[in-house]
Amino acid sequence: MKRVIKSLSAIVLCLCLLLPMAACGGEELPEENIVDDSYDNYYEIFPYSFCDSDGNGIGDLNGITEKLGYVRDLGYTGIWLTPINKTVSYHGYDVTDYEAINPTLGTMEDFEKLLTAAHEKGIRVIMDLVVNHTSNLHPWFQKGLAAARKGDTSDPYYEYYNFSTTQPDGYEKYGNVFAEARFVSGMPDLNLDSEAVRGEISKIIGFWTGKGVDGFRLDAVRYYYYGDVAKSAAFTGWIKQEAVKYNPNAYIVGEDWSSASEIEQFYGSGADSFFCFPTQGADGYINQTISEAMHPVEPVPAQAATRYFNSMLSVTSMAKGHIPAPFLCNHDTARIAGVLMSDVTRIKFAYGLLSMYTGNTFTYYGDEIGMLGSANDPAKRVGMRWTDDTSPIYPPDANTKFQYYVFDSVEEQLKDGDSILNYYKACNRARNAFPAIMRGTAERIPCETEGALAVKKTYGDSSVTIVINFSSEKVQVGGLEGELKQGICVSGSVSGSGSSLSMPGFSIAILA
Repeated sequence: MKRVIKSLSAIVLCLCLLLPMAACGGEELPEENIVDDSYDNYYEIFPYSFCDSDGNGIGDLNGITEKLGYVRDLGYTGIWLTPINKTVSYHGYDVTDYEAINPTLGTMEDFEKLLTAAHEKGIRVIMDLVVNHTSNLHPWFQKGLAAARKGDTSDPYYEYYNFSTTQPDGYEKYGNVFAEARFVSGMPDLNLDSEAVRGEISKIIGFWTGKGVDGFRLDAVRYYYYGDVAKSAAFTGWIKQEAVKYNPNAYIVGEDWSSASEIEQFYGSGADSFFCFPTQGADGYINQTISEAMHPVEPVPAQAATRYFNSMLSVTSMAKGHIPAPFLCNHDTARIAGVLMSDVTRIKFAYGLLSMYTGNTFTYYGDEIGMLGSANDPAKRVGMRWTDDTSPIYPPDANTKFQYYVFDSVEEQLKDGDSILNYYKACNRARNAFPAIMRGTAERIPCETEGALAVKKTYGDSSVTIVINFSSEKVQVGGLEGELKQGICVSGSVSGSGSSLSMPGFSIAILA
């Protein structure tokens, strides 16, 4: 997909006239400089809970289309849609038809309109590709199970799944036979060694890329071949190879909820990205850095600066020359605002630190307004709070909404230049305005101010210097080259230039 820069500029200009362009203290944000490659700021959408266009209380594809202007104005240039295929569940990870739209969400025509509108705004669209398993109600499984029960191993659908007359570990009982189902009994695992199954998967990839989908998020890649990372990685690479046959620019990002070392193994497959789980959650790089900055052992948080820089190198290193995919939370994890104890300073600064990483950042819908959610899946997927009157889809009791919505709605935060939402917007604008931030190689450069970190990021013949104040106090930073192009502040504003910067607590300065 080519970025539609001309029409996008006009759209952004119109929006700029209507909405605040806050960075630090409300100053104007720098102009975007979009590069037409595979680097993007991604926004994850759980369609069921995002935007209801027809008033039935359930989010839908047309609702997403209505909000694309909002998404793009925030600085997101890609969206990831969790499963939209035909299914029997609200979450969609038990597919019953890979080439049909879940009718609860809309029609194929609705989806095609969404793709067209997204591309017109310069937004790429990737969708979940769930091929580790299907629903037990999928016709493939129903046919294969019927054959297995009869002992007809010659039936072509018998080989689509892994059946057994005994019950090995990881197999579930289906009448008089067993089938591999590592997740739950309702989601039997596909036999990915079957050439027929691989042919079906290739056909599915071709179907959706033919519609205009720009790539896929691969669910549960470490379970493709349970306990065998090498085979699972190889299959992930095969999916990438198939995708580029249909679309040479297809972007593939995989989910391997695991350690940095295992994620590194998957990068050897040739797929573009794998989610960087070490950056997310309470034990992740970013929360640990913030905790160290706010509760330093020493009088000034020099350790936090070093920890963060080392994490920058780690995130890039594990990608092995591919595109890192750092994130703070997603539909399977506790919301980041809750992890950060609903502390506005922590919430903002966490996204600021995430945004300075090289790679494609992924943001879960609602994080930009500080939504909460943990415990079970529905609690992590409540309705987006567009206005103060919004009630969550899950749970249905509207009286519980305040446990999820402790901050203002989108409507209110758009008006407030110091809101969480506008801080997110400023961070995304920095990534879109200075290509070296999301693509560059990081080098730590001398900075005499304790508790401050200076990093030079170089991409081709361009570079930027990122200065981060890990102290809660205002600091003076000098001895650096470059003019101040943007300040990103929890509060207050950055002023000066590389030779003499005045930075409030927990602020970021971009010099170029």
